[in-house]
Amino acid sequence: MRLKHLLMVVLAFAFITACQTPSTQTEPNKLLLVSFDGFRVDYLSKTDTPNFDKLVSSGVVSEGMIPIFPSKTFPNHYAIATGLYPENSGFVGNNMYDAEMGKSFSIGNREAVENADWYGGEPIWNTLEKAGVKTGTMFWVGSEAPIQDMRPTHWKKYDGGMPDSARIDTVLKWLDLGNEKEVDFATLYFSFVDTYGHRYGPNSEETVAAIQRADELIGYLTEQLKERGLADQTNLMVVSDHGMAEVSRERLVLLDEFINPDELQMVEYSPALMANVRNGNLEEVYQVLKESAEHFRVYKKDEIPERFHLKNHHRVPDLLLIADVGYTISTRQYVEERPGYPAGGAHGFDNQAPEMHSLFVAAGPDFKKGYQMETFENIHLYPLMVHLLDVEPAPVDGSLDSVSVMLN
Repeated sequence: MRLKHLLMVVLAFAFITACQTPSTQTEPNKLLLVSFDGFRVDYLSKTDTPNFDKLVSSGVVSEGMIPIFPSKTFPNHYAIATGLYPENSGFVGNNMYDAEMGKSFSIGNREAVENADWYGGEPIWNTLEKAGVKTGTMFWVGSEAPIQDMRPTHWKKYDGGMPDSARIDTVLKWLDLGNEKEVDFATLYFSFVDTYGHRYGPNSEETVAAIQRADELIGYLTEQLKERGLADQTNLMVVSDHGMAEVSRERLVLLDEFINPDELQMVEYSPALMANVRNGNLEEVYQVLKESAEHFRVYKKDEIPERFHLKNHHRVPDLLLIADVGYTISTRQYVEERPGYPAGGAHGFDNQAPEMHSLFVAAGPDFKKGYQMETFENIHLYPLMVHLLDVEPAPVDGSLDSVSVMLN
């Protein structure tokens, strides 16, 4: 009995001691996701970028990040947020038509942008909020809609006129509130690199100036993180949604040369043109386009290559035409009415084209230092981000195993 009593005393003492010992488990670090729309992966080599260079030397840079197809803004920002390919998220283009809803989507249509019915899957801010992690989104695609009847703790309706520094200051305030609404995950979005790339082309002086402006913002952001005491506890991921390619009037595919364009009911436009065929003439129109295909490829919906992860959704129409990089699919009338079209840059081309590959740079306490990552798909960012914040992911197409090598 004495031995049994002694054993009970020892076990009780051990339990009490364990309860009084401070936990060595630390809280996950904060995460800030920044997107520069249209920032092609090779833009860092086009001009001096000292602030990006500091991030690269102290963290991780990828040889490129592969966008989902089509390599457009809304589908890719939503793929980053959900870890899903378009056939599983439903976001198959910047412009879409849903016969079941009887509605059309375009990025300039505020009613559509704020309608949660267009957004499938679970964006990361919902995953985190469900787990008790507060989030804040500055203009990220999908965050303006009450997806799953939820919203981030902080979010902003898109305002292109909001100054860049004000965007940064607002998000840093969310990260540093010091109260129950302080966030551990936040996003930032800037559109100007894409704007200048479209207007002047990826190799223009104006685009170089935009790259330099982005570098200055990275400098301001990292300095403000230090001043607020957030730098040592914040992982920073800087990405883009897609790249950019030069286009011109010398590289045109005019549909009039093969078919009557009125036979097509356009849904999405060049360089990844999607259309339904009127009057039941699908097979006839398809055969003519296929026989005439020069500087573009044409697919019926059920023939779209599996690697695009696109065809298995009802929003994808009858036909997909993909222009060769640098080419524009249009009609003679449209081009003749616009003497300056096409010019500058465009995106939406095959996502395997190097010109479409986007930026990925990350630095912070959980990332390796001075590490170069191989090219990877952007759907792997969602599982990476929820892992950094120690939250279980929703079902996704991406995998942590594809990118975990960049972590400490």
